[in-house]
Formats: sequence, structure tokens, C-alpha cells
Amino acid sequence: MTIGNLSSKIRQMPSTHSVVMVPCLPIPIKNRNIPHKQLDGQRQTDREVLNEVLRRVHQPLTFKQHPSAESGYYNVLCADGNFRRCNLVLSAWLADCTEYRDLHHLERHFCFWCECPKNELGDYVHSDKQHPRWDHNLDRTLSDANANSADADLSLRHVHRGFNVFRHNPCIVSDLPKPDLLHTMHIGKLDHLQKWIFHVMKTHERLDKLNAISLSVPAYHDLTPKNNSYEEVSQWNGKEMKEISRYLLGVVTQSLRGGSPAQRTIFNRAIQCTQALLEFYMYARYKSHNDATLSYMEEALHRFHTFKDVFLLGRAGNKANAKADALRMELVKERKVDKETNAETWTPSKNRREMHAWRDYISHEIDISKELDADFNFPKIHLMSHWAEQIR
Repeated sequence: MTIGNLSSKIRQMPSTHSVVMVPCLPIPIKNRNIPHKQLDGQRQTDREVLNEVLRRVHQPLTFKQHPSAESGYYNVLCADGNFRRCNLVLSAWLADCTEYRDLHHLERHFCFWCECPKNELGDYVHSDKQHPRWDHNLDRTLSDANANSADADLSLRHVHRGFNVFRHNPCIVSDLPKPDLLHTMHIGKLDHLQKWIFHVMKTHERLDKLNAISLSVPAYHDLTPKNNSYEEVSQWNGKEMKEISRYLLGVVTQSLRGGSPAQRTIFNRAIQCTQALLEFYMYARYKSHNDATLSYMEEALHRFHTFKDVFLLGRAGNKANAKADALRMELVKERKVDKETNAETWTPSKNRREMHAWRDYISHEIDISKELDADFNFPKIHLMSHWAEQIR
């Protein structure tokens, strides 16, 4: 627990004691050791245990259950020795996407701020055309009702059944989440961007150039020199992401210079997408905003969504890659059969031409297969569309 109007420099210094730990939340057992049939029951138990702990922590906020509350106010001893009547309200809760999902009893891969469909999370949404926010009062009513129809309605809303402490507190539940640079940007979107850039560099054989240029960035002010190349870093932490964001655009731009006409189109889109996301991040770091800065941030977000398709192949997951590998094996078998069938009639030059043509054909079909199964529908890319509204 902390006070919201403290500056970040004071809040981040442990010696100032500006952050007070209220409870230690329970850590549930790992689900990998539980039989599959018991997973849903164990997850429900974990949610109930967590909410019971939070209910006891938040009990002072529930006036009806507190004996010292007088019409919703408390007599609180202040630092100057005087008692004052105070009204306690839960106003903010900082957590990452997974924690918010558990706190609000939502299913996986859904936005905890609005009721955006899962297949639209990767689309650009202007701040003036947002989806409706979650109706937590309706979720509380359905969860408290012991009826099969209520359970069915909760399932359609992608909400788990059970008691939720936030729905019974005197607060606006949908206003509790706040913009979070660490989880949404540093180890969220910027981390995704690093992987997408790595995929483009590897596909177009620019990885060695990227490694050399990233290692050549000199130390400056609070910018520490890099001992490992871009490829050798397996995981970036928040501080490293914050540092590399200062020179990532220059490194990417220099690494993607030149190339064939077809490559230059891809390279330019990759550079513009990188620039747009970094601009959004830089604007989001402002300590204060006005309508002009928020409009700049919205415009950068719109440009990012315009050019993000250049990184679509980098979004292919395990299922898409497995499907593409199976397709590759089938096409290779077809190539062998075609070669054996025409072995007597093809000349060596004809055989080479056909081999190059098959290679290009297989690569093209693999890319199409991955693009069909790849998408940008994940919560962290959607959360950026709410930041202007949340900042306001």
C-alpha cells in the first residue's frame, strides 16, 4: 500500500518506507501435478482462497461490517496528533494482466477493462469508440444466484463463478486498473517487439549486422555498454528494455539499410512500425499530459496498427509452426516424387531451375500457412488503446 501522489523517485527508494506491505498473498500449488479432471476444481479453490484473504484485508473498507464506522466515516489518528473523520475508498490496484484476470474472475485472453471480443483484441480502437466496460454489478448478481441459467450467463460472459471481493467494496471496479509501464510496455509490448525484430532480421539474413551494430553502441551518461550481442540476450528485464528503447530505432534502421526492392518495402514498414511503438512508449512516459500529448500518443498508436502486419509471421505460435512443418514435409515429398518422375527427361540445368522454383514455392506456402494461423489478438496490445482514457 502506498500514497498515490508521492513521486516515483521517492516511492522507488526502499529507505523512504513509502510502500507498506499489508499481507502476503497465498501462492497456489502448481497445476502441472494435478490430474486434468481436477484442474477446474483446483483453480476454483485457488480463486476462493485468494478472495477470502483479500476479503479480510479489505474488511475496513466495508463499512457495514466495521464497528467503528459512523455513516461511512472513521475517526483516524493523524500524524499531528489530531483525530479526523476519514472516508476510506479503494481507488487503484497495480497488477499485471494475469493477476487482473484472476482478481476479476475472468477467463484467459480477455481484456479486464472492457468487454472486447477475443478475436478483436489486435484491432485498433480509437479512445472515443471503446467497447463497453465490464458490468461487475451484473457479474455479482449472476454469481450470487444459485441457478444453472446464471452459470450459463457467466460462461457466456467469460467470467468464473464465485465470490469476488472487489464487487462488494465501495469502489468503481472498472476504474481500479491503471496504466502500467512495467508490465504492459517494458516486459510486454517492447519485449514482443524485440522478438518480432529478431524474426525479421533472421528471415532476411540481417542478424549478424544487427549484432555488430548493437555491440557498437557506446556508453553514454547512464547508458551502460553491452557485453553481449543482441542475439545472445535470452531475456530482457525492465531496466534493459528502458535503456534499449533509447537507441533501438537507430540500430534497426542501420541494420535494414539496402536490400532488394521487395525487401526495402518490408524494411521500411518494419522501421515505421518500430518508430510508432517507441513513440507511443515515449509519450506514455510523460509525467503530465494535455490534450495535445494524448493526441500525439493516439496518432502513434494508430500508425503502429497500420504497419504491424509486417511482423505477422513473428506472431506464429507453436501450433502454427507445427502445422507449417507438417506442410513442409508434404511439399518436400511431392518434390521428390516430381524429381524421380522426370529424372530421365530433365537436363541438369532444368533440374536446377525446378529446384529453385520448388524452394521458392515451398517458402511461399509456408509463409501463407503461418499468416493464416497468426494474429495479434492478445490483451497487452489491446490495453494500449485504453491508456489515453485511463490517463484522462
